[in-house]
Amino acid sequence: MLFGGITFVANVRSTLGGNKMPKNMPNIVLILTDDQGWWDLGCYGNPYIETPNIDKIAEEGVQFMRFYATPVCTPTRACIMTGRHFQRTSAIDTFMGRDTMSDNEITLAQILKEYGYKTALVGKWHLGRYMRYHPNNRGFDEFFGFWQYGFINRYFDSDELFYQNERVYTTGYITDVLTDFALDFVLKSKDSPFFLLLSYNAPHSPYFVPDKYLEHYLRKGLPLKEAQIYGMITCIDENVGRILRVLEETKIDDNTIVIFMSDNGGVSNYWKGGLKGNKGTVYEGGIRVPFIVRWRGNFPEGVKVSAMAHAIDILPTICDLLGVSPYDRRDIDGKSILQILLRGEGETPHEALFFQWTRERPHPDKNWAVIWKNYKLVNGELYDLQSDQGEKHNIAQKNPEIVRKLRQDFETWFEEVTKGQTYERVPIEVGREDENPVEIDVTWGEAFGKRIKIRYERYIRDRIENWGDVGDFVRWKIEAVKEGVYEVMLAYSCPPTDAGSVFRISVGNSHIDCKVEPTPGFEVFQERVLGQLFIHSGKNFLEIRPISIKGRELMRLHKIWLKLLK
Repeated sequence: MLFGGITFVANVRSTLGGNKMPKNMPNIVLILTDDQGWWDLGCYGNPYIETPNIDKIAEEGVQFMRFYATPVCTPTRACIMTGRHFQRTSAIDTFMGRDTMSDNEITLAQILKEYGYKTALVGKWHLGRYMRYHPNNRGFDEFFGFWQYGFINRYFDSDELFYQNERVYTTGYITDVLTDFALDFVLKSKDSPFFLLLSYNAPHSPYFVPDKYLEHYLRKGLPLKEAQIYGMITCIDENVGRILRVLEETKIDDNTIVIFMSDNGGVSNYWKGGLKGNKGTVYEGGIRVPFIVRWRGNFPEGVKVSAMAHAIDILPTICDLLGVSPYDRRDIDGKSILQILLRGEGETPHEALFFQWTRERPHPDKNWAVIWKNYKLVNGELYDLQSDQGEKHNIAQKNPEIVRKLRQDFETWFEEVTKGQTYERVPIEVGREDENPVEIDVTWGEAFGKRIKIRYERYIRDRIENWGDVGDFVRWKIEAVKEGVYEVMLAYSCPPTDAGSVFRISVGNSHIDCKVEPTPGFEVFQERVLGQLFIHSGKNFLEIRPISIKGRELMRLHKIWLKLLK
């Protein structure tokens, strides 16, 4: 375990103040939803959606009206876990290996665990799909959910969830199932401080919801997609109510901080509160998210805060609350908002907030924004958010000096947070005792050639296709933690009329030449054990190259496994 044992403990204690225990050790329940917009709650003004339990948290706590995240989920999750801008953490995108947070990062869960908290992540992780990056290796005592992928494709009766690192099978609707496990964790941890990150995958697509919720919103006149999204959120709300009731019944609600937020802008459009843009953009609708905090008897009730804050502020705020200092060997970008929470008012701790997100790697000239005072410069457009939070009236031409200043500030920030980063894909470890065999994710490969294409299909049917030229090949970065003989197995498809091609699988000087056997069709994948490779320890490349192609395509490759034999 990369952060386990004496080395990690010594580092954290030396930077967080030794063995001194924090003064305050309240329980922390952080409820994080996926793709829920700022406007998708009754307490934020939506007159159509029904969210009474989350609205109650706002009535009894502090509600931020200008809380920000990133345009998509993985980067926001890295911000929450580290208190750092995601560009520093390598978790810059949502798939193809770029959703992996560097193992050099120290997480909020690791800090809390070091100070005596029991920790659990329930639901979506999406910060690394291999064991090196597993939640159990990043500070969470217990994990139940989906860590290999960003979300699940089956909201009902799923076979895509894991307990710790073991696949499990569940029945029922996923939001209910996740809540069941979360409640069990609360009940068994109630006598000691605990940190629960309840990370729902709803209302992310695919938009599946129990019939009673869907029918309710269809009767209210919402279009099908909007009714599905609203129904998923109302289901979340009912499960939040279950959490609140258990906190009350166990009499620990007064010593439990409840935080509710979303990971990025919304995907619904029925009512948007006047905001422009959706998930994926840096307009307000893509980055402004709900953020509500309740701590009975400590934070004021029913307060709405106008000060700006960001997901990077969560870690330093909790550290401030516990009376410990964030570690010195990391550049913490977030600021504590504890005083705002205690008083229910205050100024933003940030001179400015910066945003940028693009696929594959950060780009300073695409999808970027900076907010300073009441001004927001977004993709070269300037808005006064105080009078125009809907970003309708571009005032850039009338204020060239402000535009120049904010662009310069953004460029300085961007250079700083990307300094020293290469954003290369990390190697996949093979030969681990706790992950053997290991699946080589096809989307982590790099394709070279004229026609070949890596097709991303929500993990469940990812494949490499259009493999019709002998010069086309795919290469994966791997790192063998143990030297030895590895069995190679592929899952691929190839109809009988196209079968018979020959290809080579190699790692270093070791290779296997294989003939493509037929499957019932291009959309029917079957597993084949192909042979053995000797792989030396250390970093190397796994390659698959055609030798001859008989039909239209070499094959359509879905999965690869490497298993250490000896």
